[in-house]
Amino acid sequence: MTLDQYNEAVKKIVAEQQKISQSTAQLAMSGQASPTNPQFTQLMTSQWNLVQQMAKLNTDLMLGIMMPRK
Repeated sequence: MTLDQYNEAVKKIVAEQQKISQSTAQLAMSGQASPTNPQFTQLMTSQWNLVQQMAKLNTDLMLGIMMPRK
């Protein structure tokens, strides 16, 4: 993975997190943001998956598992 690819992956993750945040806020405003709501649970699972993806990307970056630009 190049640094450009890393940056693109991060942008996609951040965009997806913003969508999740908006959906979560809508649930919260309607009083439906609780662990018993399947939609809320699905959003939190999606968020957790994004956190894991970001952690892997950052770990790869810190460990220098990046290819130079060609």
